[in-house]
Amino acid sequence: MHLDGLGRTRPSITRRSAPASARAGFGSRRRAAQVMTNDHPIVDVLVLLAALIVFVPLFQRFKLGAVLAYLTAGVIIGPSGLGLIRDVKATQPFAELGIVLMLFTVGLELSFGRLRLFHRGVYALAISQVLCTTLVLALAAWQLGLRFEAALAVGGMLTLSSTAVVLQLLSDRGTLTTPVGRTAIAILLIQDLAVAPLIVFISGAGASADSLGATLGMLALKFGLFLVAVWVFDRQALRPLLRLAASTQAPEVFMGTTLLLVLGVGWVSETIGLSMALGAFIAGMLVADTVYRHQVTADIQPVRGLLLGLFFITVGMGIDLAHAYSRAATILALVASVMAIKAILIAGLARVFGQRAQNALALGGLLSQMSEFSFVLLALSVQTRILPPDFGHILLAAIAISMAATPAGAALLDSLSPPHKDAKHSTLGNLKEETGQLAGHVVIAGFGQVGMAVARFLAGERVTVLVLDLTPKRVTASRVRGLRVFFGNAARIDVLRAAHLDRANALVVAVPDTMAAEQITAIAHASFPDLPIFVRASDETWVPRMKAVGARAVVLDGLTTALDLAERVMLVYAPEKEFPA
Repeated sequence: MHLDGLGRTRPSITRRSAPASARAGFGSRRRAAQVMTNDHPIVDVLVLLAALIVFVPLFQRFKLGAVLAYLTAGVIIGPSGLGLIRDVKATQPFAELGIVLMLFTVGLELSFGRLRLFHRGVYALAISQVLCTTLVLALAAWQLGLRFEAALAVGGMLTLSSTAVVLQLLSDRGTLTTPVGRTAIAILLIQDLAVAPLIVFISGAGASADSLGATLGMLALKFGLFLVAVWVFDRQALRPLLRLAASTQAPEVFMGTTLLLVLGVGWVSETIGLSMALGAFIAGMLVADTVYRHQVTADIQPVRGLLLGLFFITVGMGIDLAHAYSRAATILALVASVMAIKAILIAGLARVFGQRAQNALALGGLLSQMSEFSFVLLALSVQTRILPPDFGHILLAAIAISMAATPAGAALLDSLSPPHKDAKHSTLGNLKEETGQLAGHVVIAGFGQVGMAVARFLAGERVTVLVLDLTPKRVTASRVRGLRVFFGNAARIDVLRAAHLDRANALVVAVPDTMAAEQITAIAHASFPDLPIFVRASDETWVPRMKAVGARAVVLDGLTTALDLAERVMLVYAPEKEFPA
């Protein structure tokens, strides 16, 4: 992602030839010396991993988000900062793989079932936002002197909002299922769909003006034929392949099959002149409508997160601080102008499509930043010579600043709120060591208000309860009170196995995020098909989906959600007892 092609070659080392008898020993001593200096490639890897460990927890402590942590780490350890990475280009393959997996996981989120969850008015708003914002920003770029195709590429890439930043903010505030949250997610989904045509357009827009139409036409034809080919593959081979991999019950086989699918479809896409990222996006959409979507998401998430972190670090390393400082006024003016235009257009369109004024303003502020996909499209635009490198550096810094401004602004608002007292320090528990003999218990995923109430009810009935939660302070405070609560992601099969779900009597999915609840249910049911699973959901549209992935009963959010869930669990222990329906 280095727009100026930054990269440093290692100085060659010359030495006199050693006797044959000493050559092997000399070579091993030389390798050992290399490891202790900056000349060995492992040093760059150690620096990158150390940056992840140091910066991400620090930024999360202040609720600034992982993306901003990665970008800052890249700036500091990169050529413009401390220069700790000697061979910047050596990190590029990992970063590019991170982009591929990011596009794949975005495709996984775009199943047709999920797209049908939102009503037409929300999608009309989302489509209008993409079209209107792209047009306005493209016209502004054209007025600044860019060619038509360059202006259109800039308008498209700056229209996109950051899915990572927005979803993190919504999740932190528990507003994913509110009207603002659902509308924001719908807009993000439509923006994600726009990435594919933007990649196709930018890939062909670097042609000369005389051949631009023919180039774009040929790319569109290739894209159409590619879609037909993957559709045939989906119908004839994809499901049997995933079924075969799942039947082995070997996680490494299923993971290998997933990577084969992503990289294979991506390679075909790149071979015919499109891009590997576009192929991965299409591969994700193929898997999204299979029953294996949730398992694929859970398996690939750690690898994708690590490689995506490396991608953002390389983006940060590509920011030239000296250049950014010399053009600071231009960059800040660009950031302010784009964010203001996006906020005004989104808020105005939201009001036109019936959103309340307060919700419309919230949407405008929430979606005004630029996107992680903007980096991808920017790199492609510079690579195809649609944009000059100098302007690319300006946009690179502007995109990074806009993504930093949103969580930083939200954190500033949070700091003005009354502080919460920290829970007394305690460990987060060792799931494997503390639950070795546990059996006949109930596992509860999520320990918010509903999860706590269910646990309290079951404990009153002398039912053993084990709770999994992802909020460290909540886990710590609960364990201080002697509760069997552990820090763990219930969407991971290894965590569910460590909780001895194979010996449990029931699983209660009480997390507030209904999409996460669906994922947990599907993963648990796939590995423990006979286990009763009881799930909470935000509204009735989720009921058939939850039952399709394995839920025995679905309880809608309301005043008696916890009681209803607990009563259905008790039917497992006392099937002859009657509870209200």
